[in-house]
Amino acid sequence: MRTSTYRHLIEHDRVRIEVYLNEGKSQYEIAQLLNVNRSTISREIRKRGGILRGYTAKYAQEDYQREKARGGIKRKIEYHQVGSYVIDRLKAGWSPETIAGRLKKEIKEGKRMLDEYVCHESIYQFIFDSEYGKREHLKEYLRYGKRRRTKQHGRRSQRSIIPNRVWIDDRTYEVNSRKTIGHWEEDTIMYGRLRGINSLVERKTRYVILTKLKGKTPEETKAVVNSRLKDQICSTITFDNGVENKNHQGMAKFLKAKIYFCHPYHSWEKGTNENTNGLVRRYLPKKTDLTIVPQRDVDDIAWELNNRPRKVLSYSTPEEMLQLEYSKLSFVALNH
Repeated sequence: MRTSTYRHLIEHDRVRIEVYLNEGKSQYEIAQLLNVNRSTISREIRKRGGILRGYTAKYAQEDYQREKARGGIKRKIEYHQVGSYVIDRLKAGWSPETIAGRLKKEIKEGKRMLDEYVCHESIYQFIFDSEYGKREHLKEYLRYGKRRRTKQHGRRSQRSIIPNRVWIDDRTYEVNSRKTIGHWEEDTIMYGRLRGINSLVERKTRYVILTKLKGKTPEETKAVVNSRLKDQICSTITFDNGVENKNHQGMAKFLKAKIYFCHPYHSWEKGTNENTNGLVRRYLPKKTDLTIVPQRDVDDIAWELNNRPRKVLSYSTPEEMLQLEYSKLSFVALNH
């Protein structure tokens, strides 16, 4: 029998802890496998884990490195040093990097004073170290990890029902490169077997349109997509192989758009939409009873997402980017 010893955990240990926890092993078993005291494992999980997200090796290691960089002494950063803007944005689901990036952008544009800037490292310190951050459980507002990919059952036979599909391989460079707007990705975010939310995301700007569905039928999907995109620039739409997309030819004709399909079981080929759906799940978790959620609440979620800065957009918002693209097109039209 090995004798457990006291030692500092390293990054590899934290990866093993995460794996063992996901396998359902107890703290005692993990301590035995790592040859450390059980109290070391207990303290590590309690100190660097989260109530909602659980223990994640990546963020546990980052927390350790932040603490080490401060020489083990936690410098208190309090409410007045970050301001209500940072608090409000954290509670709205923005990451510290997004908040800091947006502040820097607005200072550069002359919309804020230089002394309003707070770096993302200071925001993290405020979240984990300040009395306010601990009292308000601010770390639970951080978005950790990725959604676990689940197997889909019962849809393989339905795929053959969809006629005349054109595969995503045939999309042009213009679509894939995100050089122009008007290229959308569509999906249905399911809540139970029949209820769902139709999600349409513009690839270049990440602008999202969300519509509550009464059912998951080809007729309703066609009606929703046509009504929501008829006033938008729409050159292409990329679908998955759900039977609700059976009427794609009718949508293509109405919108004068080209329709493409992902390969079966390759939902990540609509990565922009998949990422957005994960953000929607933060507001409406999978077990939400959609029958009591009105469309105006769904519209509010879309508004929040469209007005949240994105790193991929250099900390502009999807709304800002969409308006910018439309203004460019208006300028071109006026000069021709």
